[in-house]
Amino acid sequence: MVTNDLEKLGFTSEEVKAYIALLETGGGFASTIARKAQAHRVTTYNTLENLQKKGYVRVSKKAGIKFYYPVNPKVILNQIENTYNTAKTLIPELIDLQNADSFKPKIQFFEGEEGVQTIFNDILESEGEVLGYTNFQVAEEMLKDYMYEYGEKALKLKKKHRLLCPNDDFHKDFIPKNMKARLDAGVLEIFAVNPTYFIFKNLQYIYGDKVAMISMDKDEMIGVIIESKTNVETNRSIFNLAWLGATSFVAK
Repeated sequence: MVTNDLEKLGFTSEEVKAYIALLETGGGFASTIARKAQAHRVTTYNTLENLQKKGYVRVSKKAGIKFYYPVNPKVILNQIENTYNTAKTLIPELIDLQNADSFKPKIQFFEGEEGVQTIFNDILESEGEVLGYTNFQVAEEMLKDYMYEYGEKALKLKKKHRLLCPNDDFHKDFIPKNMKARLDAGVLEIFAVNPTYFIFKNLQYIYGDKVAMISMDKDEMIGVIIESKTNVETNRSIFNLAWLGATSFVAK
């Protein structure tokens, strides 16, 4: 167990053997540690030098020969804490570098049922309101069980959605029966629009800095997420304009 855990902390298998031998003996010459670790003397010498560089071993000389002894094992924790603090400081700078080119959108492609579910999970994990053009009939046919699960999670997370959908017989029946809890909780608003003029066969969602487009055709279930602040701003403005004009039916 100790061996596996030390390897998880970055020790090589040879370093683990040498370090444990040092702890058990309190220190020794390379030849002594090699015998204790059941390793080759030359290999052990190189291993001990590496442990010294990492700060886990100190060296003195006895009769002109290097004598190795372990530092307090707490130094491992101290080094991990130092590494964590360095990473904590560095990560924001790396993220800034990643986002430096704000005009370069990030595009991800997804395929199949699992890929589409990944997109919906990304929507749930985002911050802020979700805007979307949807078709519950198409979604239910392709992802029936998951869409109910999605609705329950959205309600639990109090994830606000504003959606546009077709004003047809299916949606007139489906929305009151299946969306009532979210509507009553105030986390969902729906406008249903004339399906003759506004056809929603695919799904599109605007959230965070992303726009997700999903094809629910059984022969081409694919999805795309485009991450771009400028693209989101434009699509959000278009949606809000459509929302203002969608007065044919309010599902609430």
